Amino acid sequence: MTSPTLRDRAAALVPRAYVVFDLTVTDPDAYETYRVHGQATVRRWGGRVLSGEPAPHSVVEVLEGDWPTRRLVIVEFPSLTVAHAWYASPEYRHAAALRQVSATGRVLLVEGWNPPW
Repeated sequence: MTSPTLRDRAAALVPRAYVVFDLTVTDPDAYETYRVHGQATVRRWGGRVLSGEPAPHSVVEVLEGDWPTRRLVIVEFPSLTVAHAWYASPEYRHAAALRQVSATGRVLLVEGWNPPW
């Protein structure tokens, strides 16, 4: 059996999208309400939470540099299109309003790949 070449592997890459939440929770009770509603919307849109679960006990350790994050959550979606549609959906906008009153921080969208090897 011949090993696949780097070109073969690259051709088989499956696109993914990652939404990264870098947050400081200011109201843990309200954030828990957001977490439950927000994660339900993620599942309805075909996404899955990769980190930050179960809240609030996830570990964030800075290995290099200055990064004062308290809570880092990474959510994976099948594509950038799905991630954008989820973020703009009425059901997530409702959940996002709960996050915005219970935490401060940044939300990023990152394109990525799910290599099949």
